[in-house]
Amino acid sequence: MSSSWTGEGPVTLPSPRLTYAAAAVVFLLAVAGVGLGFRAAWRSAPEPGIGDANSASLGDAVTAKPLVALPPPVTAPQPAKEEPKPDATASNADKAKEDLAAQTAAAQAVQAKPSKPSQDIDDILTSTSEKPPAPVKPSSDEAPPPEKSDVPF
Repeated sequence: MSSSWTGEGPVTLPSPRLTYAAAAVVFLLAVAGVGLGFRAAWRSAPEPGIGDANSASLGDAVTAKPLVALPPPVTAPQPAKEEPKPDATASNADKAKEDLAAQTAAAQAVQAKPSKPSQDIDDILTSTSEKPPAPVKPSSDEAPPPEKSDVPF
C-alpha cells in the first residue's frame, strides 16, 4: 500500500490494481442486475401446471361461506307524531327550546363574524335569570395567627 499526503494528513491508499478490480466487480454486478430485471419484465407467462389455480375448472370451485351469518339490519320505527297539548309544562318546554334556539343562533352569528369585537359570547349565552356564583368563604386554615403569648419561642 502506498501512502499519500492530503490536506488532513497522510492517507493510506490501496494499490491501483486492487482498486480497478473492485470497480470491475461492482460494474459487472450492476450489469447483471439490470439484465435480470429486464428478463423478469419481458418474460412471458408460464404454462399452467398441474394443480395450478389457473387450471382448475369452475365446476370444482368451492363456494365461500361466511363464518357468522348476520341478520339483515332492522330499520328503526318512525316516531308517532303527537298533537301538542295545551299543557302549561309543554308550553314552558317549548318556550325553553325556542329560547335555546335563539341563543344558539345568536352565538353562531357572533362566532361567524369575528370582526365584531363589541359582542361577547358569554354575554349572549348567559341567561337573564342566572345568578352569579356565591363568594367563597375563607376556610379555617386561613385564620389569622393567634395573639402573642408569654412563651419566648
